[in-house]
Amino acid sequence: MIKMKILLTVLLCFCVFPEPVKSNDEESSSSEKDAALTLSKNDSAPAIRKILCLHGGGGNAKDFQNSSGIKSLRKALGRDYALVFAQAPDGGLWMRDPPGGKKKPTTDPDWAAESVSILNTIVEKQGPFYGILGYSQGAAFIPVYLSQIPGGTFQVAAMFGGYLPTTHQGLINRIKAKAPFDNIPALVWLGVTDWIANDNLASPFKNPKLLLDSRAGHVVPSRSDTTFNRVVQAIKKPIKDR
Repeated sequence: MIKMKILLTVLLCFCVFPEPVKSNDEESSSSEKDAALTLSKNDSAPAIRKILCLHGGGGNAKDFQNSSGIKSLRKALGRDYALVFAQAPDGGLWMRDPPGGKKKPTTDPDWAAESVSILNTIVEKQGPFYGILGYSQGAAFIPVYLSQIPGGTFQVAAMFGGYLPTTHQGLINRIKAKAPFDNIPALVWLGVTDWIANDNLASPFKNPKLLLDSRAGHVVPSRSDTTFNRVVQAIKKPIKDR
């Protein structure tokens, strides 16, 4: 009798009870929770901020992309920013020199139409863009381009070693007609030993941030420059004063 009881106890221990079957309502509820969690994670991911970059006169997009200053800036901005490099026509010139030389300024308001068209195509196909950045003649071309596109196309403009293109009066007239370009926040940076840049580039903008680096020359600032952190801050957190 005792052996029989032990045998029954062992058999009960090894019995497998079926798992409760979920109702259709329970399965639907679980799927909805998973979907909501996925959506929440996607919504929390920061949007990539694209910045359109214009190289210097006679340069090219590839060399500009690999320059010391751009590498430093890209690293400091981090993965939430993407730099897009445009290539100028005419041997790397955003604006060709006047036919009669710099002493005889052009008056054609469409002198740089090809460059404007190139940038328009990039903005249309790869936009929207957060900012626009330029070096040397690329910086000089930024107010030219801003004068020919809708306000709000960019949220910030950063210019390094630039100047106003005063040898092209037709373009200057365009700039004057459209400035201050929907009050876009603007950074104008110059090195104290720069022989090309001119702070007149700041004049078309409203309350631009003008930075003069005490040791730099005609470059895009890198980590070794004293104003570098302020440059990064101005690009990341522009202040629009209306």
